[in-house]
Amino acid sequence: MTRALIGGAILIAMAWPAQAAWVRVETDKFVVYGQGGERAVAAYATKLNTYDAVLRRFHPSTLERKPDTKVQVFMVSSRDDLRRVRPRLPRSVAGFYSAMSEGVFAMALKDGGLGEDDVMFHEYAHHFMWENFPAAYPAWFVEGWAEYFMTTEIKPDEIKIGGYNVGRAHGIFGETWIPLEDLLSKTSFETREQKRDVYYSLAWLFTHYMRSDPTRAVQLDMAIRAIAAGKDPVKSFETATGKSMEELTQALKKYQRLQILGIKNPGAPVPMKITTLSKSADDLLLDNLRLILTSTGDLDADFLAGVRRKAARHPGDAFAEQVLARAEFVMGDVSAGEAITKRRLDANPNDFEDLLLAGTGQLVAGMRDPKQRDARYKAARTPLAKAYGVNNADFRPLYAYALSRSIEPTFPTGNDMKALLEARYLAPAVQELSWRAGMALLRKGRRDEAALMLAPVINNPHGGRAAARAREMLNSGRIGVLDLDEPEDEEEPAPPSGQPPAKSAT
Repeated sequence: MTRALIGGAILIAMAWPAQAAWVRVETDKFVVYGQGGERAVAAYATKLNTYDAVLRRFHPSTLERKPDTKVQVFMVSSRDDLRRVRPRLPRSVAGFYSAMSEGVFAMALKDGGLGEDDVMFHEYAHHFMWENFPAAYPAWFVEGWAEYFMTTEIKPDEIKIGGYNVGRAHGIFGETWIPLEDLLSKTSFETREQKRDVYYSLAWLFTHYMRSDPTRAVQLDMAIRAIAAGKDPVKSFETATGKSMEELTQALKKYQRLQILGIKNPGAPVPMKITTLSKSADDLLLDNLRLILTSTGDLDADFLAGVRRKAARHPGDAFAEQVLARAEFVMGDVSAGEAITKRRLDANPNDFEDLLLAGTGQLVAGMRDPKQRDARYKAARTPLAKAYGVNNADFRPLYAYALSRSIEPTFPTGNDMKALLEARYLAPAVQELSWRAGMALLRKGRRDEAALMLAPVINNPHGGRAAARAREMLNSGRIGVLDLDEPEDEEEPAPPSGQPPAKSAT
């Protein structure tokens, strides 16, 4: 699949004993992996489910919705584990979130530095918004909304919403503000790096201010709707509030009494399935995640040799064989990957993960060698169609099949469009799906539908080149076969830590 990662960094603090067996806890919304023993991993999964319930309580239209694609969260205890998965991850970053063509993943490190749950909650708030409201929200509101809910404090008896983060408070009281006009019209990454913490802090404060009063909440909704319709953001807020930017700025500076909302923690048990993983996971679970996230053409001979060596320790282990096959497809001997998946499918022709791996492995191999792309993409279709027949509620085979069809002159046919739109329906937070569906709609001349599909990509604060390219294609209305490929972005810089800057030595 296209290896473009659209996401932000996440941080979190939890105490996880090292060198313990990996435990997998699955709820109706999350799959959490950790090494802290069953009780600790289950407790964290419960906390995530409780936070999701808080977001749904404040957005009643989502109460009955059950996500088709679960967020997979990996809890680790060291930065070495993070860099084992993302070797080029800056050492200042304590985790990440990525919604991509092979799933939705978050990796979290204890002692992240912004507070025990703040940034994990921040990034899940983004995910929740994109999953349930994939619309054209302005960048500052996307960040401010996440900042507002990220400080949710979950205790056994009570849940508090609307508090503040100490680091973000420093951005309000200890730094010179950026103009409100800049906040409303720019993304965080269009803001000078030295002022990004102020951007996040001011986005939080402005969201808090507008949400804290019923009249202002209506004005906020009016302005957001106007901006989504293409109106100027500054004029939209001046019209909705009846205040100039200077008057709004002064109102923000006077806004110091935060409205903290408290609700009872229902403490309802969360149905979950707990599994202690096999020994092969100790060796290969994080290596498998690295392979999933690896950009096409990013080869590492030492890493590949390590995967081969570790897999050899677990002969006959299903997970070890699947990781080895993936490694061969992504950066090794494609024929060896084919041999593994063929042997496994000969033994069990309806294994969903093996069928999916056999198909996506061909796509990755085709990306690695453009001369073989057409043949590889065609070879991918049979196992992917079978995988869809085994599980039609998983977006991955649908999207991969549509991608395998993208080389054809007739693409997108009506069936191709159906596959793309269904995949996007199953995983709306994966903006790669919105990208490709939007490009296909443009190619069919359905510009208005494409604009709605591409809106979350264009307005993603972390969208990078994908956002810029989507805007360009939408405005030009011209698209060729090559334009269907999503541009691969460099790794996004981490959001500011939220900590007051260290004082220089004197």
